[in-house]
Amino acid sequence: MSTSPSAAPDILVFRGEKYWATPEEVIREVHAQGLSVRIPRNNIPAGMVSGLSRIALAHVKAVLTMECGTAEDLRAAFAELHDPEVDAVLARRYEHAPSRWLEMPATDATREILKRFGVKFAPGIFAFCYWTGLAYYAKPGEDAAPSDLAAKGVQAVRGYNAETGEMLLPADAADTED
Repeated sequence: MSTSPSAAPDILVFRGEKYWATPEEVIREVHAQGLSVRIPRNNIPAGMVSGLSRIALAHVKAVLTMECGTAEDLRAAFAELHDPEVDAVLARRYEHAPSRWLEMPATDATREILKRFGVKFAPGIFAFCYWTGLAYYAKPGEDAAPSDLAAKGVQAVRGYNAETGEMLLPADAADTED
């Protein structure tokens, strides 16, 4: 059976501001340790195709709008502050350019610039990656994923602390350990 890209479903995952203040923080984390999304076992997407299905990443502050001026004007206004913290943000490389303005130090001067240009942020998709599979974190004593999950192609894995070598327990298993 051949699967065309149009037959491969995609999913949308929102990354919340509570844990990732900016889309760029999500990107940095994905580069450092890959993307991991917890999916409830009763909500595993059907028909996902490894290498074809995409995971679209969204954030509540992904889309920048400005009431006046351009991105270059905004950058120039911040540069005119001659503030070392602001200059460090201006010098940093960003894959999600709007995150630069979210990561500016919160001072009266920076808030005034954002207000003057009418800078606002809205929810949106900022990146995507290809789905490669599902993993189940095996509990102590388990050698495989539960049969209902294995039937859906879920692979059992174990997590280990890179520094100590200690096995990481799934949250529900850790809560029940003595």
